[in-house]
Amino acid sequence: MLKDKILNKKIVILGGGFRSLLTAAYYSKYTKNITIISKDEKNFHGIMSPIKVFGSNFDKGYQFFDGFSEENKKFLENLIEEKILHNFGYGASTITNSKIYPYHGIPYWPHKSKKLALKSFLFILKNFFKKNQINKNIKNYQELLDTICPDINLIMQKACLRNTQKKPEELSHLVSTFSHYLNYRQTLMPDPIAKILKKIEYFDQRIASRRKSLNMDQISLYPKGKYIGYVSEIIKKRLLQNGVKFIFSDIIKIEDKNKLQVGCSGDSIETDLIFIVTELDKIEEFFKEKIFKEKSQHYVSQVFFYFKTDKIFSKFQYVHGNDPDIFINRVSNHSLYGEMTPDNKAVLSAECPTPINSELWNNPEKFLKKIWHEIIMSKQANKTQIFTDFKIFNIPKTLAVPLKNYEENIEKLLSFSRNKYKERIIYPGLGKFSRNIFINSLREI
Repeated sequence: MLKDKILNKKIVILGGGFRSLLTAAYYSKYTKNITIISKDEKNFHGIMSPIKVFGSNFDKGYQFFDGFSEENKKFLENLIEEKILHNFGYGASTITNSKIYPYHGIPYWPHKSKKLALKSFLFILKNFFKKNQINKNIKNYQELLDTICPDINLIMQKACLRNTQKKPEELSHLVSTFSHYLNYRQTLMPDPIAKILKKIEYFDQRIASRRKSLNMDQISLYPKGKYIGYVSEIIKKRLLQNGVKFIFSDIIKIEDKNKLQVGCSGDSIETDLIFIVTELDKIEEFFKEKIFKEKSQHYVSQVFFYFKTDKIFSKFQYVHGNDPDIFINRVSNHSLYGEMTPDNKAVLSAECPTPINSELWNNPEKFLKKIWHEIIMSKQANKTQIFTDFKIFNIPKTLAVPLKNYEENIEKLLSFSRNKYKERIIYPGLGKFSRNIFINSLREI
């Protein structure tokens, strides 16, 4: 077992953010000799670092600990110790064709067209009787889309370009798990019918339903009245108190000179085990050898609009813009759960994926009225509501989506690592996306 290998051993964790903090916290029960090495102290907390706007701290879009199991909820609460996390429950909705489907993130196709939804279900049903299964050799996202109704296939191709700036054939089929809009499961019918169908594995793989109707955990944790990075800062403070060391260095290289070492800041740290928790393409930078021929990931560029307004109108934490004909991918209702401004005003943000040097990227103010209108369409503001101030941020790198050779590169990395370093380098959560799944991966290694 891994815990037997870790017991009282020296551990180095390469990477920053929530993943490095959680890895250190989880394995600190087995050893007190843990060092986190990261490149950038200023941006150590990564996506959890807030944007400072209107005199307060706000997240870069929606940043809940959501989809958590009860077990992982208790782990996080025990780690923080202070009772700062509030369970807001599941508060997502989807907007499709100007209509809201509450407490669900995946597109509700009947809102696009009942005929389209029926046609898609009949397509799934026909393949069920033909006993067509998903081909395990599927590599890219387009091949996955080709297994669904052609009419929805075409819409999803357009959605893929809007959300990722890449064509479906350029992306791994795993991108389906990285975005609500690109999800392979389809919401085609009322929950009671979907719940019955999902008892059959074939339909469970293809039909979506609301979490509540499936009796799944409804856990979304957040430090009420704060920002998500506040939790990250508390965890780092706890780790420092427990003896975890932090080193920041521009150059980090793994060395294997009889003993496993990490070179950084002009020095070498000897260790027994290395845990690497960064994105796949960044992992290669830690080695002297070149492992991949092609990139593994593409970073989505987005324009973030932050609006200051008089009041909180919606009860939803966020709403997904699951329609390729609108700019907004997601609207977040920050002041519903986080900070208000110093003058007690509310803040809404809109995330708009767009290629760098597009018209939206170069002239975002030109789109202000359009974006605000889409926020009203999403029911996060009412028709008479206005914004009193705004800020715009062009962010070149947000979500990292997997390219078509992503899984192949993971295998190359693991093969290289096994051959050269045996079992001394470990990659928790490699290829996983959510924080909940990452914690599970720490438990399952």
